[in-house]
Amino acid sequence: MNSRERIWAAIRHEEADRVPIDVGGTGVTNINLVAYGNLKRHLGLTEGRARIFHTWIQVPEIEAVIAERLHSDTVTLPRYRMCLGIPNTEFKPWTFVEGTEFLVPVDFNPTRNEFGDFEWFEQGLKLAEAPGEGTHGFSLRYHPLREATTTQEIDQWFDTYDGNFTARIHVSDEELVWARKFAQQLRETTDKAIVADYFGTVLENAQGIVGWDTIYMHMLAEPALAKYFFERLVHEIVTGLKRYLEAVGEYIDVVMLADDIGHQRGPMMKLDVYREFVLPGHKAIFQTIHDNSNAAVFFHTDGSVMPLLPDLIDAGMDCFNSVQTDAADMNGMDLKRRFGKNITFWGGGVDTHRILPFGTPEQVREDVRRRMKIFGPGGGYVFASIHNILGDVPPENILAACGAAYEFGVYPIQAGPEEPAVLAEHLAEVDYWTKPLEALKAGN
Repeated sequence: MNSRERIWAAIRHEEADRVPIDVGGTGVTNINLVAYGNLKRHLGLTEGRARIFHTWIQVPEIEAVIAERLHSDTVTLPRYRMCLGIPNTEFKPWTFVEGTEFLVPVDFNPTRNEFGDFEWFEQGLKLAEAPGEGTHGFSLRYHPLREATTTQEIDQWFDTYDGNFTARIHVSDEELVWARKFAQQLRETTDKAIVADYFGTVLENAQGIVGWDTIYMHMLAEPALAKYFFERLVHEIVTGLKRYLEAVGEYIDVVMLADDIGHQRGPMMKLDVYREFVLPGHKAIFQTIHDNSNAAVFFHTDGSVMPLLPDLIDAGMDCFNSVQTDAADMNGMDLKRRFGKNITFWGGGVDTHRILPFGTPEQVREDVRRRMKIFGPGGGYVFASIHNILGDVPPENILAACGAAYEFGVYPIQAGPEEPAVLAEHLAEVDYWTKPLEALKAGN
């Protein structure tokens, strides 16, 4: 069984030869540049320079030798332009802060301020900053429609602006040619599952363009204006997505979408507000993918989102990521029992907040084993870390996580002598899902 078949078996809720593994298939199942450089040095790999399509998030295109070492079953189809609005066509060498040399788009030229942090300017305005130590990517510092009060201002901006904020919304003729050639080459040269790293965000685009606080205030105080903005935004996304799928739909297996609609303690908004303003966009985008391709819909959100999952499933979500089990009410066994027949869990494979950066390789292996025992049986599971592996994760722990997933993920799932239900009961008793490292240190 090859990697593409393995991923599709998981999506169809079938037990393949083993649980598939995703490292680097998307911008949210990847490795931070610092951790990636440390991993290469640990493995003694001195040749090759990974390309960086995600200059905003600062994660690489995983090199083939690393992907094989980590048993990854996916490859990424990047966007022609990611954030920062620059094309991913020509590349130049760029040495990252910890010394590893990568390849970045030729137009990637951030400045550094007096504190050593990276800054990105567009037409004289500072759009974003990234910490100089390089452990995670850029954060926005400007929102172009924060002061907009009319629908005319919204339309004028969408009709005339072309830069960072619309890089992943609009699909140009250049992208259609570039993406089709890229996807076709992947299909001809690899048997790994091809994941279109599309993003197509609704709430996050609103937060970025209108402002984090402003869009929420509009939803409550100016609902007509907020609804008009969301409708125009979704129209732009769906229009571009249809064009995109016409170009690459025959080559891809999965379309990755991302929209953080949860935080550590619960959803970003009340359910009725989500259903009124944001869910219609998610449903339209999911349906566009199903109507115009055979690809599965991968949807990423962090945080505590258990109450939103039924609506997302009804809207057409096939694969759920990042499965953040340390957020409130995100018990892994509860998720599997309630939704395991409806969606594929793509993530939740190892705790990235505590165990990966601060645990031992043995503790990492045990965390992966326990999660594999819960999520793996019956299919419907793709192993991935809970969001990206950040810069402070030791290379030994990255290897331990993927090695354990490869070992314990063989079907039928064994991964230890206890039954999943017995293990789940024990994990709930020791509060494992929210405090996994503390439980392991205590011998639980």
